[in-house]
Formats: sequence, C-alpha cells, structure tokens
Amino acid sequence: MLQGAMRYVILGAGAIGGTLGGHLHRAGREVVLVARAAHVAAVRAGGLRLLTGDADYRLDVPAVDSVAGAAPFREEDKEAKKDVVLLCCKAQHTVAALGELRGAGVPADVPVVCCQNAIWNEIHAQRVFGNVYGAVVFVPGVFLEPGEVVNARVGHYGYLEVGRYPAGIDELCTTLVEDLEAAGFAAAANPTVMRAKGAKCLGNLANAVTAITGGHRGADAFMAQVRDEARRVWRAAGIDFEESGEFAARRGPRYQGNDRWPRGHGSPSRGGSSWQSLVRGTGSIESEFLNGEVVQLGRLLGIPAPYNEVLWKRAEEMARDRSSPGRYSIAELTREARPAAV
Repeated sequence: MLQGAMRYVILGAGAIGGTLGGHLHRAGREVVLVARAAHVAAVRAGGLRLLTGDADYRLDVPAVDSVAGAAPFREEDKEAKKDVVLLCCKAQHTVAALGELRGAGVPADVPVVCCQNAIWNEIHAQRVFGNVYGAVVFVPGVFLEPGEVVNARVGHYGYLEVGRYPAGIDELCTTLVEDLEAAGFAAAANPTVMRAKGAKCLGNLANAVTAITGGHRGADAFMAQVRDEARRVWRAAGIDFEESGEFAARRGPRYQGNDRWPRGHGSPSRGGSSWQSLVRGTGSIESEFLNGEVVQLGRLLGIPAPYNEVLWKRAEEMARDRSSPGRYSIAELTREARPAAV
C-alpha cells in the first residue's frame, strides 16, 4: 500500500484522537475528525489547536459531528485511496460507536484500528467488521476545552504498536507505522499486539485511582492488589498478556523525547483519561471496561476481585454524580476493599 494512500477517519477526536489526527494532518495525510458537536464547531471556526512542548499549531482539519458526515466511504477493492477508521473513543462508547459506523453504511471490510485502552474493544469490533486491528497507544494528550488538544511532548509525540486482531501483521500495519512515524510518533508493527495491550491495561487499571483520589500518592500497595487480581483472573481465563516491564523495555529504546508543558498551559494536577472525564463532567468513565471487566470475568470464574470492584463502583458513582477528582482517599478505598478480600 502506497504512502498517503489512506484516509484516516478518526472516530473520537478528543485527547488521543485529536493528537493522532492533528499530527497525521500535519504530515500531509488525509484526515477527517468525528467528534461531539461543540468540539467540531470550535475546530470549524478556528481550526484544531494542537499544542506540543515546543509549538502551537492551528490546523484546518476537516471535522464532522457524525460518522455519516464523513461519507462516502471507500471500500478496499473500489478506490485507490482506502478508508481506515481509527477508533479513539473511550471503551464505554465502543458499542455505540460501532453501531454508528454500521448505521452510516461503513462497509464491513473497512479496517478498524482500536486505538483504545482495555483489551475488549477488538472483540466487539470483530462482530461488525472483518478487518480489525489492535493498537497500543502510549500518547500523552489532554482534552479539556472544545477545539484544543494538548500533547505536551518534545521529540516523539507518542509511542504506538499495531497489529491484526487477534494476531499477525500485514501491509496495512506497515503503512500505518510509516504514516505514524512521518507524523512524529515512534511506532512499530507487533504480531502479538494484544499481549502488549495487556501490559498497557495493567497500567491503566490505576486510571480510576487517579480520578477517585486526585493522584497516585500512597497508592502503591493498593495498586499491587488491583494488578494481582487482574493477573489471577486473566491467567485463569487463558488470556495471554505481557508484563509491564517487558513492554517498557521494548518501548524505551524507540520512544525518544521528554514531557514539556506548553507555556501558559501548566500541567493539570494529574491529567489521566479518567481524571479528564471527571474534570469535564461527561457523566461516564472508563472504569467498567478496565477494573469492571476484571470483576465480571472473575465472577464467571469464581475469583473475587474486591480491589478492582471498589475502584469500579466509586469511579462510576463519581462520574454519575459529576463529582470532581479527589472525593475519596486511598485509606477509604482500602478499608472498603480489605474486608471483602479477607
């Protein structure tokens, strides 16, 4: 597949989707952002503002507020330029997003790349589309204001690994990696990408802690319990996953650069994706598809996961109540989880 031979339909153009789409657009790739109406209106009015550690870009990126607005779609065997969907919404919106893609008439053979946290999005996507890909996304991004995304990096803008679901690599993986590298990311094709997504998921199990308590301080012992529960459940279920250290050792030599917050845009107190959901008051949070999936799979296998369950319950409660980060302390979460663990 030739370089520049794809149109990237970014479904969910927030922190991650906006960063990927913005840099791909800067690299001359064809991009269309699909996002909520307020974000789209701001992008149409003033361009997508993409702030990095050393630049402030205003990008005239096409943006639509529904998948149907990106039609017509190009099938694999009909046009020289192919459509590729980068699914960048949070995991709690995956099923609805897939329904929107299908309802808009997106052909079943259009490739869908799950650029998301958690390890369950791909199996949902495969029910609807025949060419599904997993992507490990290690991209710092903050989206708090319509029309603006902060990617506080100098050097590489992020690190990604891509591969077919459930395993393998192909020509599209190679082209996607080339386009991502041209856009300033470090990227690699990985035939066992879902093992790597398992490593990323182990890390993301802490997202709820950041949101609930407002930070990670003092959470090490609690998070050790959370991750041990996940390992026990996944191993019992036969889910193959990479340990975080293995993934980090592979990423380290490839991912060059440093975090640097743009002038006038000081670092938020924590800034993770779940923290951002509470700050923006979206009413939903990703914990069900991170901690909650560990709990639900554990119930099927008869393996309790009380530490994950506390995070799931409290994060959902805070999202529903539109609470700001920091409502509970680690001590309170520990007191709630420990009796159930015993």
